[in-house]
Amino acid sequence: MAVSRCFKFLLFSCSSYLLYAPYCLAQSEAQTQQSCDKQQTITASEKNLYRQLDGEELLPEKTPDAKIANIKLNQLNVFNTELEEENNALFRFANRAHMTTEPDVIKSILLFAPEDNYEPRKLAESERLLRRQGYLYDANISAETNCDGHIDVTVETRDLWTLLPEISFSRSGGENKSSIGFRESNLLGWGKRLSLSRTSDAERNGYLFVYDDPNILSSRYRGRVEYSDNDDGKRHLLELTYPFYSIDTPYSYGLLSYSDQRTESLYKRGEVFSQFSQKTEYNRIYFGHSKHLSNNWTQRLNVGYTHEQQSFASTSETNTPLAEKRELSYPYISGHWFEDRFVKVRNFDSIYRTEDLNLGWNLQALLGYSSEEVSNDASRAIYSFNAKKAHFSGNDTLWRFHASLDGYWNEEQGKVENLLASSQVQYYLNTSLEQSWYARIRLDYANNLTPDQQLSLGGENGLRGYPLDYQQGDRSFLVNLEKRYYWQYDLLQLFKVGGAAFFDIGRAWFNDKNNGDNGQVLKNVGVGLRLAPSRANAGTVIHLDIAAPLDKDDDVDSIQWLVTVKNTF
Repeated sequence: MAVSRCFKFLLFSCSSYLLYAPYCLAQSEAQTQQSCDKQQTITASEKNLYRQLDGEELLPEKTPDAKIANIKLNQLNVFNTELEEENNALFRFANRAHMTTEPDVIKSILLFAPEDNYEPRKLAESERLLRRQGYLYDANISAETNCDGHIDVTVETRDLWTLLPEISFSRSGGENKSSIGFRESNLLGWGKRLSLSRTSDAERNGYLFVYDDPNILSSRYRGRVEYSDNDDGKRHLLELTYPFYSIDTPYSYGLLSYSDQRTESLYKRGEVFSQFSQKTEYNRIYFGHSKHLSNNWTQRLNVGYTHEQQSFASTSETNTPLAEKRELSYPYISGHWFEDRFVKVRNFDSIYRTEDLNLGWNLQALLGYSSEEVSNDASRAIYSFNAKKAHFSGNDTLWRFHASLDGYWNEEQGKVENLLASSQVQYYLNTSLEQSWYARIRLDYANNLTPDQQLSLGGENGLRGYPLDYQQGDRSFLVNLEKRYYWQYDLLQLFKVGGAAFFDIGRAWFNDKNNGDNGQVLKNVGVGLRLAPSRANAGTVIHLDIAAPLDKDDDVDSIQWLVTVKNTF
């Protein structure tokens, strides 16, 4: 991609957000405090000036007789026109045109109501739930003891602009991906999502319709409908669930129906060398129960039934053997064990935005069995495991661990099938509030993959100086080193700005095959700009990267331009 195209894209993105995606970062006015002997004055403080923000001191201590007396909502609009830099005709018009989230929507998310017993942890969890909503940039819940010994609660939220043109373009590993359409993430202020877009990438072109209702009729039920019509097939998804919406939710249940027909590609050295048609049918129904354990642990157990079918067909571009049809029909049991040890941080995955980080363990496991008498296919045991943990080893040092394992045991073959194992360690060293060092080590392993599966490494998954799916193998390693910058600058009052200088090194290879030149260790260096939208699409980060490969063959460009949208820095 030429340099001019990158700058044109950046200017076009900024102008689109300027017209359609304003957001207010205003600080609320200080509340007038009453004076009485029993009242406690709670003031915000920052316990750790590097990253970790401890908000527990904002809430009064729990007492046996304290109840929630009043709940006050303080809903901030898109722009704070009391600030000189945001007091202009465009931003004032955006405020008038914006539909602020309905108060009933905010109240339906809260885990407490007037006359409930006062539980500080429910206020803290409600604050986290509000921050997860795609139509809110941030949320803060504070409380104070009134003259009667009960608790007055103030819920402050910061709205986002949610009616957006679905205009995006990204380039990674020499491949383009684009989307055009519209999306409304807070339909009529009721928290519903509606979108229609036309998408295009290296695999397919098509149209996508999505309707997502996280609180059906202001209840805890959630529904989602997706329909996609692509040039290589169609896709639909129907989902209705009663989720574990909080730590205290005692039960959950739901059902899911999913169907997808598409053309899939296999890659070699960044180029497609074979394609095939794949059809997926997936249906699931489940019921779950939750209970508290000691030391802030929670256990959730689910039982359910899944029917899954994968079928394959040749196309004119099929140059490899097809995978055999797979059908699984099985009951399963899954468990989820996690600790409630959340803290507030900033400048980790985003830029100057409140982030909720759980320092506790998070473990998930699933086991199922598909009998050939039911599935008309080989009997298989289905298993998966996932583990996460974060740990502060000092005021300015954070470690993150993640490991996963998925696959089948094929009784007919007497061995594992489509086994995929992955582990990674992330390390953050914060030299100041504005700068940090970041390192990640990821190891992947695959065993007995069916012909429709690949383990690959390239520009789309961390080796930024090389094309998409450049190397293949049954194992890989990747190391990313970054110097990160979090600048206190608000571009056009629309983006928080950061930057990174990075070095990547990695390799994917087969242990028992001749890898040739494609199995060598690859390295690249690069620099990038990070733009975190502060008025729309909160939680996403636009990456504008330039990477140069250090181990370049003739089929690799000297410079790789990457424009991608991710959920992290």
